[in-house]
Amino acid sequence: MFLILPILVFSQNEEVSKDSISSLNPYIEDHSNQLNVKLDISNNQLNYNFPYDGVTASLKTNLNISYGFIFSYKYFSVRLGVRPKLSDTEIKNKGKTDVFRVGFKMLFDKWSHALEYNYRRGYYVDNTNDIPSLENNEDFYVQFPNLTTNTFSGVSQYKFNVNYSVRAVESNTEIQLKSAGTFMPGITYSFYSVKGTDKVKVDPNDIITRDSYNDYKGITLIFEPGYYYTFVLHKYWYANVYGAPGLGFDFYNATYNSPNNSSGENLSRTFFSLKTGAAIGYNGKKFYFGSEFKYQIFSENFDENDISLQPTKSKFHVFVGYRFKAPKQVSKPLDYIEDKVPILKKGDNN
Repeated sequence: MFLILPILVFSQNEEVSKDSISSLNPYIEDHSNQLNVKLDISNNQLNYNFPYDGVTASLKTNLNISYGFIFSYKYFSVRLGVRPKLSDTEIKNKGKTDVFRVGFKMLFDKWSHALEYNYRRGYYVDNTNDIPSLENNEDFYVQFPNLTTNTFSGVSQYKFNVNYSVRAVESNTEIQLKSAGTFMPGITYSFYSVKGTDKVKVDPNDIITRDSYNDYKGITLIFEPGYYYTFVLHKYWYANVYGAPGLGFDFYNATYNSPNNSSGENLSRTFFSLKTGAAIGYNGKKFYFGSEFKYQIFSENFDENDISLQPTKSKFHVFVGYRFKAPKQVSKPLDYIEDKVPILKKGDNN
């Protein structure tokens, strides 16, 4: 990437303006014909609640800040990331977390879709000092080295107000010129599995095999009638806020494992969720930057046998990006797809 970017910058100096479309909408300026490359620095923390030894254990992954490049062109956006290596001390005290995450977005005029696959193995108990039965080393955290979560998730939303730009916030392929908001209902769905609570590491040299533990797999549907608003503060400076309460339905199978028996049961839950966030930044004709915070919490309860299957999610992003003339290696494949699937063309994908 660092070898390619200077070449792209040099080759597009005076051609950027040719690829920016003067939209008839005075609220939105379109730059989707340019290749947007964004450096994104973020965390992506999941937090599960789990009953352990008489307390509510807060389970987290041992992940640091991650770095990634986000490439956006026309309606398509994809992130390629890298996670810095953890120190030996961090691995010793919080365990090792293996992670694989890939996702992309398709942002059309009114519809927007996001898909993600998220694999994580290895969690630690963030509130280890609250467990009364352990004489803890103040730096060591109880760990579940085999705890594995697999999730394939997606969200689809419909925008009612044509003056509000989803792309200006999500992919920076448009610029919001005037303040606007929209009612944007959506549906979030996920297929997940949670397993591997059989092993517990209670000190650096001691792993305990639990007599009884549970595994889960299921499907979740959440209906979210959200409202989103972008304030244009001064020229290209903006602030974006949103709130999306949700009603969720969880259909899952719980497998109860014990030394003498294993049995399964199909169950369901109804819960409420709240998704909220805020962003502030600068979205100029060529250069843009900003920061964003997203938070999602669920009302789902659990008893002495259950883990909270819907994790609390928090994400913080800092990003900086630039718009280039799209090289043929990028433009030709997507232009070819548009020719074969005309509904993907701008103006036809309402």
